[in-house]
Amino acid sequence: MIKYILGIVIFIAIVLVAITIGANNDQVITFNYIVAESQLQLSTLVAILFGLGLILGWLITAFFYLKLKLKNMALARQVKRQTLQINELTTVRDKVA
Repeated sequence: MIKYILGIVIFIAIVLVAITIGANNDQVITFNYIVAESQLQLSTLVAILFGLGLILGWLITAFFYLKLKLKNMALARQVKRQTLQINELTTVRDKVA
C-alpha cells in the first residue's frame, strides 16, 4: 500500500516539474550533438534530459536492487543448508551419547 502511494506522489511530482519547466522556458536554442545539431525549445530539451536522467537512475537502481536480491537468495540458501547440517550433527551427537 505504501509503495502505491509513494509511486503516485512521485508521479505527481514529476508531472508538476514538467509543467513548471514547460510553462516558463519557451526560448529556442541550438543543441549541439557530437555528430549533429538541432534547434529545440529550452523546455523541451530540459524535459528530455530530465526524463533520460530519471530513466537512467531507475535502471541503475534496478540493477543494484537485483544484484542485492540475488545475493540475498544465495545467502538464504546457504543458511538453510548450514541449518540442516547443524541439525544432522546434533542428532548424530545425541544418538552417540
